[in-house]
Amino acid sequence: MIRTSFCILVVLVIFDFPVIESQSLKSDGTHSARFPTPSRDFVEHAALNCRRQSAILTDFGAIGDGKTSNTKAFREAIRNLTSRAGDGGSQLIVPKGKWLTGSFNLTSHFTLHIKEGATILASQDESEYPMLQVLPSYRDTRFASLIYGSNLTDVVITGDKGTINGQGKSWWAKYRNGGFKSIQRPMLIEIQSSENVQISNINLIDSPMWSIHPVYCRNVIIKGVKISNPIDTPNTDGINPDSCFNTLIEDCFVVSGNDCIGLKSGIDQNGIVVGRPIEMLLIRRFSCIAPNGAGIAMGSEMSGGIKGVRMEDVTLHNTQSAIKIETAVGRGSYVQNVWARRFTIKTSKYVFLMTGSHKPIPRDGNIPKAKPVVTNINFRDITGENVTTSAKLEGMKSNPFTGVCMSNVSISLSPNASKQQFHCMDIVGESRSVKPQPCSLLPDKHPGVRICENAQMIRPMFGILVILAIFRFPAIASRSHQNVVSSGIRFSALNCRKHSAILTDFGAVGDGKTSNTNAFKKAISKLSQMATDGGAQLVVPPGKWLTGSFNLTSHFTLFIQRGATILASQDETEWPVVAPLPSYGKGRDGTGTGRFNSLISGTNLTDVVITGNNGTINGQGQYWWDKFKKKQFKLTRPYLIELLFSKDIQISNITLIDSPSWNIHPVYCNNVIVKSVTVLAPVTVPNTDGINPDSCTNTLIEDCYIVSGDDCIAVKSGWDQYGIKFGMPTQQLSIRRLTCISPKSAGVALGSEMSGGIKDVRIEDVTLTNTESAIRIKTAAGRGAYVKDIFARRITMKTMKYVFWMSGNYNQHPDEGFDPKALPEVTNINYRDMTAENVTMSASLDGIDKDPFTGICISNVTIALADKAKKVQWNCTDVAGVTSRVTPEPCSLLPEKKAPAKNDDCVFPSDLIPIESVVLKMCSL
Repeated sequence: MIRTSFCILVVLVIFDFPVIESQSLKSDGTHSARFPTPSRDFVEHAALNCRRQSAILTDFGAIGDGKTSNTKAFREAIRNLTSRAGDGGSQLIVPKGKWLTGSFNLTSHFTLHIKEGATILASQDESEYPMLQVLPSYRDTRFASLIYGSNLTDVVITGDKGTINGQGKSWWAKYRNGGFKSIQRPMLIEIQSSENVQISNINLIDSPMWSIHPVYCRNVIIKGVKISNPIDTPNTDGINPDSCFNTLIEDCFVVSGNDCIGLKSGIDQNGIVVGRPIEMLLIRRFSCIAPNGAGIAMGSEMSGGIKGVRMEDVTLHNTQSAIKIETAVGRGSYVQNVWARRFTIKTSKYVFLMTGSHKPIPRDGNIPKAKPVVTNINFRDITGENVTTSAKLEGMKSNPFTGVCMSNVSISLSPNASKQQFHCMDIVGESRSVKPQPCSLLPDKHPGVRICENAQMIRPMFGILVILAIFRFPAIASRSHQNVVSSGIRFSALNCRKHSAILTDFGAVGDGKTSNTNAFKKAISKLSQMATDGGAQLVVPPGKWLTGSFNLTSHFTLFIQRGATILASQDETEWPVVAPLPSYGKGRDGTGTGRFNSLISGTNLTDVVITGNNGTINGQGQYWWDKFKKKQFKLTRPYLIELLFSKDIQISNITLIDSPSWNIHPVYCNNVIVKSVTVLAPVTVPNTDGINPDSCTNTLIEDCYIVSGDDCIAVKSGWDQYGIKFGMPTQQLSIRRLTCISPKSAGVALGSEMSGGIKDVRIEDVTLTNTESAIRIKTAAGRGAYVKDIFARRITMKTMKYVFWMSGNYNQHPDEGFDPKALPEVTNINYRDMTAENVTMSASLDGIDKDPFTGICISNVTIALADKAKKVQWNCTDVAGVTSRVTPEPCSLLPEKKAPAKNDDCVFPSDLIPIESVVLKMCSL
């Protein structure tokens, strides 16, 4: 039952602030914990400490069928492993499967590792959640959290993108109906009064309340976590550090029904008496969507104090406010020494929101004279787009908010923007280079002088000895300095390279202003000479590297380091014009046939890797979007990444933002992996598709997070007569573990350009929030070819216009030369094991007259309707197929399948496509 695990330890002595920021997870060992798995001998992961002992949940009788309660198995496993705390610690592996459980407690010197394909399912049985005492700085009794621990040391909750599903729907419904009046709903993870805590590399969905709550803790790392909660659910905050000292939150993505990150330290007299502040907190490289909450909120429970907070490199889409400070008379304490910089905000009601009149719930014992101090609040280097009101800043009478400083802030307004952009009262501060012009209480006092510069934190006068276990994550430097490459970085790639160079070796300047197009071209030209001698890699170090279009070479890796941003030039002369794709015949934008070359491109290449440790490519698309909307382009806008006629391609572990048009476009390629990519585009911008595999064979797209103004993934193969003539299908495509937000389009679209054919597509384990449709088939007379052998399962949907959407009348054609008699074949379409909530219409299925869509199979699907749902839930014309166990009842053209109960599910292939069996190598920088 207990297995021995091995790892390599790295010992670092750290004398810097914040201490937790310096705890780099390096990868310079060759041993790793051995996890017996069906698919590989071992899994690597990064952790504060590795463990000597290891066990698997099934050793304790657990059953991963999603129905059997495993609460006792989890508790027994941890009880058993607790005895190993003094003998090198222990780890519990949660293998693939669905593991239903109620609340369970962790132990010290312990790792909970949730494997890829594993889901911990939170029980909806309240009896499986013990009642806990009131937190000293709060008031309400509470259910124990799903995963809980108190007075622990050295605790790691991690995985290789495993999932914790809170199944919060029943909790939300009861709360909305007046339940839980004096009882707090459970959270997914709460660690109390503990030190040296790590939560990393997992997905959290549908929490009953807050998702992650470290409280009264020291030395906390939350890293690489993705959180997705429906945007209309109450109090489903993402990460809420509470009365914690020395905390790092980085590289996280949160979709929330409330605040994405909420900083807290107790409420009113309870928090005042306990007096434990949140102190020394760094938030960086963070992305958030929260239409009903803030990106980062401080308070309203802040009565223990909040100080020493730094926030940087934050991207917010569709949030009620960017940064919010909430307090009131009665809260007492302080919010002070707060610095924020490099925020990018898209679609927000407020950029800055501060209120001193947040109405608390009246309780006995409130101290009405306890007035909080809010001072030294610094905001700089911030851009906002589509904003309703720039700032609402309201302090308290006779107790104003002071030291408010804003500099280098540029906000562009929405069409429905407020006339008064800065609403200010009872505040004192200053501003510099802020647009729109701030209120008179924030005067420009220092013409020609930059302000809001002093973002230095108090440094502790001691060192901490940190022992780091080295597992899977690529290592990050203790501190990323401009233009410095971190040593010892390890990353996964199709192939490693013998030679390496840094972009600065070729004269590049990372100031965000100097063009580096020639430097990129010179570097790649030089490194192309190494193709036959083990290949080469080009490292893009921290900095902002402005460039126009450049081409890659074979046997080559482009590594974009964390802290590095490749900035796409807005100078059209830096984008060569290239011929239309042969399967399209013309560009997709404008009236011309040509198109701008993509930012990063390549043709007829072999063995190309574009990767990083969460570096960024910023398309700076606003220039292109504005001209496109005004119909000023005769040429098609550029994409961020396009590779043509190439094979053995990997694009992984990078963030793409604000592409002029599509983000990733492999076309006419074989053997393609797109993995762990984050794509962010404003949801109002046209054609900003996330990933578009086009006439490709053997492609894997997995573990990606996409916010898009168009389809998150669009599968294509050419346009009408040009695609028919070229005749290259997209086939053998696997899409798995995708998370998507696209209010105006689909999670996965097949077509509309599908004239080379689309077949053998597998889609599984997908989460869609606020998308127009889940999987959409788009075609029309004139397209020809086929869409066939499509398989989808385990799709979870929240807030949808349609679940199933098939359109046979998508009549956009390149020119008048298309053949209206070229009818497409749509057949063998299989959907199974799906749930959807807040849906307007279950299905709109429209085939083509005299060319029906056939072989449609839908099984085990449950759809919960929105308040404004359509009366007719299934609109079906010219389709044929069967259904089984589908709610609401489908249309008559999709009758209930007449088959034995065990054989009524739609098929999903049991084999793998070849690319799914590829094992990446571990390479070094």
